[in-house]
Amino acid sequence: MLKRYLQHRKNNLLSYRLLVYILLCSTVLAVLSTGVQLFWDYKKDLSDIQQGIDSIEVGYLDSLSSSLWKLDKDQIEIQLEGIMKLPDIGYASITEIVADRQESIFHRGEAHADLHIQREFELFYRDTLVGRLKVGATLDNVYQRLLEKFFIILGSQVIKTFLVSICILLIVHYLIITHLSRLANYTRRLDLDNLDERIELEPSLLRPSGSDSLDQLSNTLNLMRTNISKQVNQKKKAQQALEQLNDELEQRVKYRTATLKHTNDRLSQALQELTHTKDLLVETEKMAALGELVSGIAEEIEKPVNESLVIAAQINAELDSISTTGSQPISSLRQHSDQIHANLQQMADLTQAFRLIAIDPQTLKRQQFDLHRLLEQVAQSFNSQLQLQQIQLQLSGDPHLEIISYPEIWRQVLTQLIDNSLRHGFAGSSPSDRAGEIQIRIKRTDDKLELSYVDNGQGIPEPILPRIFEPFVATQGERGGSGLGTHVVYRLVTHLLQGTIGCSSRRGEGVEFQIQTPLNPVHHVKDNDDDDAW
Repeated sequence: MLKRYLQHRKNNLLSYRLLVYILLCSTVLAVLSTGVQLFWDYKKDLSDIQQGIDSIEVGYLDSLSSSLWKLDKDQIEIQLEGIMKLPDIGYASITEIVADRQESIFHRGEAHADLHIQREFELFYRDTLVGRLKVGATLDNVYQRLLEKFFIILGSQVIKTFLVSICILLIVHYLIITHLSRLANYTRRLDLDNLDERIELEPSLLRPSGSDSLDQLSNTLNLMRTNISKQVNQKKKAQQALEQLNDELEQRVKYRTATLKHTNDRLSQALQELTHTKDLLVETEKMAALGELVSGIAEEIEKPVNESLVIAAQINAELDSISTTGSQPISSLRQHSDQIHANLQQMADLTQAFRLIAIDPQTLKRQQFDLHRLLEQVAQSFNSQLQLQQIQLQLSGDPHLEIISYPEIWRQVLTQLIDNSLRHGFAGSSPSDRAGEIQIRIKRTDDKLELSYVDNGQGIPEPILPRIFEPFVATQGERGGSGLGTHVVYRLVTHLLQGTIGCSSRRGEGVEFQIQTPLNPVHHVKDNDDDDAW
C-alpha cells in the first residue's frame, strides 16, 4: 500500500504539491479570518460588560443610597444579588461611611487580582456621602466563550477548506495535470530516431479543442519535432560531406607535412649556419671595439709619454750646458718640469678613469647613508679650489635624505661632475667675469631619487653635446683632459646605480645634468651591513 502511494505520489508530484499549497494558503486565511472574528467578539463582550457596569449607576445607586441610609439590610442584600446577576460581574461590596469612618458591611464574591475590570461608585443620600459601592468583573467567561468559538470556527473552516481544495485539485488534475503528464511522456519518448509521431490532446466538455495554452504547447512540440527532423537530415548530409572533405584534407595534410619537414630541415641547417656567422660577427665586433679602445688608450698615453721624454731630453741637454758653460737656465728648467708634471698628471687622470670604467661590481658595498651629508663632504673636499676660482657651490633638498645604495659610487659621480666643471666649465674665467655658481638639488619622488647638477660655466659646444657620454670625446680647446670624465659618470650611473642620466647645455650659459636612480639599487653582490658613518 505504501509503495503504491509513493509511486502514485511520484507520478503526480505536481498534484500533491498543488494540494499542499492550497491547504496551506487556505489554512492561513482561515486562521486569519477566525482571529479577526474572535477579536471582534472579544471587543463586543467587553462592550457588554462596560454597559452592564454603567447600568448600575442608573438603576441601583439611588436605591442603594436610600437603603444604606435607612440600614435596610434586606433591601441591600436583594440589590447586591441583582448586581451579581449582571453579565460577568464577579464581586460587589458596599462600604459604609459614618463620621469619616469606613466599614465594609456587605459584599458578594471574592476580591482578587484576577478581576480585569473594577469600578467604584460613591453613594449619596441628599448630598451626604453615606458609602461606596465597588464592583469587579472577570473575563474568564469571555475567554471560555472565545475558545469555544475558536474551535468551532476553525473546525468548520478546515473542513470547508479541505473540501474546496479537493475540488480544486480534481479540476486542476482533470484539466491540466493529465494533459501535462501526456506531454511529458511524449517528450520523454521523443528522440532523433523517432520524429514521426505527433502529439494530439483529447478535447473534452470542459476543455474544447484549441481553446487554451495546452493546445498551443502541443502545437509547439509538433512544430519543434518537424524542425528537429529537418535539421537532423541537414546535419546528416553535412556530416557525409564533412567526412569526404576530411579524407581529402588528410591526404593534403600528409603531403604538406612531408613538404614542411623537408623545408624545416633546410631551415634548421640555414639557421645553424646563420648562428655560426652571427657568433663570428660578434667576436669580430668585440675585437674591433677592443682594438679601438686599446688604440685610443695607447694614443692618449703615448702623447704625454713622448712629450715627457722630449722634455726630459731637453732638461738633460740644459743640464749639460750648465756643466760646460756655467749658465743657469732655471726658468727653462722650471717650464719643462711643469710640462712633465702636467703630462704625468694627465696620465694619472687617464689611469684613474680607466680604473673607474673597469670597476668590479663584486667589490661594491651597499649600505644605508645620508646622501645630503655625502654631498657636503664632497663639496668640502673642493673648498680650496672653489675659493681660488671664486665659485659658489649650493646644496638644496632634504637635509636628512636616507637611502640604501652605494656611497662610494655616488662620491665618484659627484667628484667627477664638480672636477669637470672646475677644469673645463670655468677654465680661463677671471674674477672680473660673472660669478661662478654650481647648484646641486636632490629630491625623492615615490621610489625614485632625482639629482640635478647645474653650473653657469662655458657650456658644451653644440656639435659635441650629442656625443658627450662617449669615451675620448673632449670639448674644443681643452688641454690636459682625457675625454673620459662624462663617460665615467655615465657608466657609474647607468651600470652600477641602475639609473638614467641626461645632459642639456648652451654654449656660454652652462650645463645641466639630470640623474634619476632607484632608491634601492641591487646588484648580485655581497651587501655590507656595517653602519659606516657618512
